[in-house]
Amino acid sequence: MINQIYSRLVYNINFEAAAFCFLLVLYVYLRKKYYNSGIVNNTFRRLVFVQIAAIFLDILSAATISFPQKVPQWLNVAVNTIYFASTGLLFYTLHLFFISFGLKKKIGVPMLMFSRAFLIAFLIMLAANIPTGFFFGFENGFYQRGPLHSLCVIIPLFFLLECSGTFFMIRRRVSRPIFLVLLALFLTSALGPTLQYTLFPNVLLSNFFSLFSLILCLFVLVSPDYAELARKRAELNELQQNLEAKAAMESEKIHKRDKQKEILSGQIIDALAETIDAADANRTGHSEHVAEMSKLIAYKLFLPKNVIQQVYYTAILHDIGVIGISEDIVNKNGKFSPEEFEQMKKHSEIGERILSKITEMPEIAKGVRSHHERFDGTGYPDGLAGEEIPIAARIIAAADAVDSMTHERCYKERLTAEQAIEELFKCAGSQFDPAVAAAAIDVLRES
Repeated sequence: MINQIYSRLVYNINFEAAAFCFLLVLYVYLRKKYYNSGIVNNTFRRLVFVQIAAIFLDILSAATISFPQKVPQWLNVAVNTIYFASTGLLFYTLHLFFISFGLKKKIGVPMLMFSRAFLIAFLIMLAANIPTGFFFGFENGFYQRGPLHSLCVIIPLFFLLECSGTFFMIRRRVSRPIFLVLLALFLTSALGPTLQYTLFPNVLLSNFFSLFSLILCLFVLVSPDYAELARKRAELNELQQNLEAKAAMESEKIHKRDKQKEILSGQIIDALAETIDAADANRTGHSEHVAEMSKLIAYKLFLPKNVIQQVYYTAILHDIGVIGISEDIVNKNGKFSPEEFEQMKKHSEIGERILSKITEMPEIAKGVRSHHERFDGTGYPDGLAGEEIPIAARIIAAADAVDSMTHERCYKERLTAEQAIEELFKCAGSQFDPAVAAAAIDVLRES
């Protein structure tokens, strides 16, 4: 059945079918290989798309006019109108392609505007042909040329000559042998349809598009723009690989340095904590206990990881200022006198002065200064209230109180966890932030 249909076609479509398949493969290959969106690549893809569409319409027109009894006349008119329109559009997109290679604007822009106007005029004429038939028509289902049918060849040839002129202007961008080959193919594509139209009056311009498709293929494959693009792409790939390797090495070095700094910072802070506790014989391990409790409370409050780390560092250093207080006062058993208490209160300010040297984390010094502030504003040294008190200081205030209540001192007995919880309930909203007190109560119940 296929052979019967093929034998009844008004002209042979072998060449067109082969060119269509070849162009499809080439288009997919080049689109995959040259995927960047440069102006040359974009205009090339547009050009090849129009070329593929034109060859497809060429094949379709051969099929529709070969079976006039079975194909509606309106479909024949539509297919052939679009087919002829594609000839003008094809050379317009070719012109865009050539101009994209760097034709000077003072030459390229006027030529482009002229091509655009000419293309619009040709499309209007094709639309006018549908009711008038002065280009072509169908009588009793058979294709008939109109009185102005020669324009369907002349106008595309004019576009071809115009594009040839543009091609000559950019001839220095291709080698001389390639230029001569392309020139020969240009001439062939111009002479081919002219002879075909003259010698075979009942045949459409079949070889016109096919020959031209080969011109496009050759031009694109030898284009210095694409050769340069391929070279630069290979260089960029190599550069990217080198950069990625260097970035990975630098990232590993930074990670190691950060890890070392983190370990060193932790060791320094632990050493400071031991120094602080050594200054007060009554509170061995107090700084570490408060720090761990503070971290657990911070987790309960769903604080960010970096804030939790900051709370931990502030808590472990919260009493660093006691090293600036007299040992007699710090190690005293029993209650402080009013004068001694005033001296002892200064440890938070002394601690701030010491830690203000840590410029990377200024929040630590602020937290140490304020860890004896009360939520109701009656604390010291600044009488801050509510959320004026840094979050780290509010947490440390509760953790410090819990540790003092639940650990025995020479001057007092330890409280049970339940008794400590009762104290937290009682002092929530006055001494402690209610949310922090609730979190501390949860930690005590889970411990």
